[in-house]
Amino acid sequence: MITNTSIRKKRFYLAFLLLFLGLHLQANLPHPTLLLTKKGVKEIKSSQKKAPLFRQTVENAKQEIDIVLTKPMEVPLPKDAGGGYTHEVHKKNYMDMLNAGLVYQITGDKKYAGYAKEMLLRYAEMYPKLGLHPVQKSNYRGKLFWQGLNECVWLVHVSQAYDCVYDYLTEAERKHIEKNLFYPMCDFIARENISAFNKIHNHGTWAVAAVGMIGYVMGDKDLTGKALYGYNKDRKGGFLSQIEQLFSPDGYFTEGPYYQRYALQPFVMFAQVVENNQPELKIFEYNDGMILKAVDVEFQLMEPDGQIFYLNDALDKTWHTAELVYALNVAYNMQPHKKDLLDIARKQNRVILSEAGLRVAKDLHKGETKPYIRKTMLLRDGAKGEDGAIAVLRAGNKDETAAVMKYTSHGLSHGHYDKLSITFYDNYHEIIKDYGAARFLNIEPKNGGHYLPENNTFAMQTVAHNTLVVDETSHFKGNIRISEKYSPEHLFFKNTDRIKVAGAEDTNAYPGTVMNRKIALISDERLEYPVLADVFTVKSEEKHQFDLPFYFMGQLISTNFEYEAHTSQRHTFGTRYGYQHLWVEAMGKTEKPAACLTFLNGNRFYSITSLVNPDTELFINRIGANDPEFNLKNNPCFILRDKNLSERTYVNIVEPHGEFNPVLEYTNAPCSNIQSVKLIENSQSKAIVEITLKSGETVKAEIGK
Repeated sequence: MITNTSIRKKRFYLAFLLLFLGLHLQANLPHPTLLLTKKGVKEIKSSQKKAPLFRQTVENAKQEIDIVLTKPMEVPLPKDAGGGYTHEVHKKNYMDMLNAGLVYQITGDKKYAGYAKEMLLRYAEMYPKLGLHPVQKSNYRGKLFWQGLNECVWLVHVSQAYDCVYDYLTEAERKHIEKNLFYPMCDFIARENISAFNKIHNHGTWAVAAVGMIGYVMGDKDLTGKALYGYNKDRKGGFLSQIEQLFSPDGYFTEGPYYQRYALQPFVMFAQVVENNQPELKIFEYNDGMILKAVDVEFQLMEPDGQIFYLNDALDKTWHTAELVYALNVAYNMQPHKKDLLDIARKQNRVILSEAGLRVAKDLHKGETKPYIRKTMLLRDGAKGEDGAIAVLRAGNKDETAAVMKYTSHGLSHGHYDKLSITFYDNYHEIIKDYGAARFLNIEPKNGGHYLPENNTFAMQTVAHNTLVVDETSHFKGNIRISEKYSPEHLFFKNTDRIKVAGAEDTNAYPGTVMNRKIALISDERLEYPVLADVFTVKSEEKHQFDLPFYFMGQLISTNFEYEAHTSQRHTFGTRYGYQHLWVEAMGKTEKPAACLTFLNGNRFYSITSLVNPDTELFINRIGANDPEFNLKNNPCFILRDKNLSERTYVNIVEPHGEFNPVLEYTNAPCSNIQSVKLIENSQSKAIVEITLKSGETVKAEIGK
């Protein structure tokens, strides 16, 4: 007979057995076990002489942490927003703990482990007493930081530090740290902020990576399961769902290349951790090898100096950032045949302290580097590749001439309201530029380092970009709930040696209005340099005002049209949708069939030659109006305006030419070499443009399928 007493005994023994097995499993975990592994430590100790860059990176980390050890340890109560004192101290602390742990594993010197231990104990003492951060600039507030995202970043780094000193700590110390720091932090990140934890967004990626990494260190399968499959392990969130949904089939991250850079760090780090601990999941093969594909794409969405393209919310970031050092090292470790990645690694000139970094450094030392080639490519957007695209056209010349057309989805919360916008690069410079974001990252006096009000009132608005604006109103009236439902239709993409073309059409940004843009990057022996041909057609059921801006980077040199310059008094270009932030500096018209504006950027001249009507108004404007805090960059722009029309086709040629040499004091060809431009044919899927040069020669370009 089974009695209640026997049932209680069985439950007790079962609970004891599970507890014993759990402790046994945890006690037998090899440490370190995350990006740096026990096997890797042995290899590092025996191979450093074959990898000078790795050895130098270790020495740099050691020198940094040695300085830290001479100073008093600080674990202040959280108080400040991004860029403020306490914010920066907690950021520095996670890097110091990580460096101390890594240097301890590589050198064996216990003073570094002792430092990490002492700081972990201090955080374990403070964390249970913390409420939400006192600064309320985000709906996703943290405890250590003003934003919960930073809490996750902290844990991603500190989990590695804990992993490195795990065996140095006593069992009692580990239990104390886990009970008072790591489990409460995981509960805060995953349960208390479940919407962010399960969100398909870069915030969610950092969250699942943080919980999953500390879960592996502590041997907690429940935490690693939540990280992989969502809080309820139902695939409504979690790492695998993010790999499936955040990238297109081509590896494009829906928020744009700036945030692709940011999201790649937790993606590649956590993937490497999963690979090291659960290789049977084959995480780097998941979803058609998406993580490695996304790394390749990110390095393509850059200028030749490594500057990430300005699309959507974006700031100055290059391949030198820590996120992309991690991304490259892990990607190369999984694909050591891709020797062109070593070309970027050489320019980054540092590696991560793991087996992946060691492999990169060893192969660099062996001279296995191959040149990294930037390519012409079409990158579809959306999980199924059905939400528009990014077209990157590259001439393949030594000057790295390139054009980019953006016709993607909105891009989640970091997206902007511009469809069919373009940018142009040449001679290692930005020539026609996208604004990016209005933010001074981590500069506390500038809104706590957060996005500035002008990000909403200008940077996100359509007039801040190089695309058409109807009736001084942003696409979708600046409504994200509408904008995120639609993306333009891809029409064509073609890549030949002479010409690279792309085309797309939008029918949703303005009711009853069709916008069609076709661009071509043309290389021809009759042209001094490759030129960008841009054909933009707008058709509407009613008459409207059309504005087409080009944000040119450089000093205005000349125009072929007369204008009235506002030298003593300026007025704003409009009152809303970003127009209120533009000063009108000059306005003119011309009876000529084409208007030409020439400017100097670096040592080269550039001309925008535009087919115009006699009534087309030509504005030279500058960003900066209604900006009392001086938050905006004062970039100039050239705007073509046509009023009371239902249809208009804009044809613009962006032409590099000539040379200015301030050292030797000479100037060549400061004026455009274009005599005239004709639009011979124009339909939805094809345009033919004829450019006549001053020599009398003609260059014809078919822009279509």
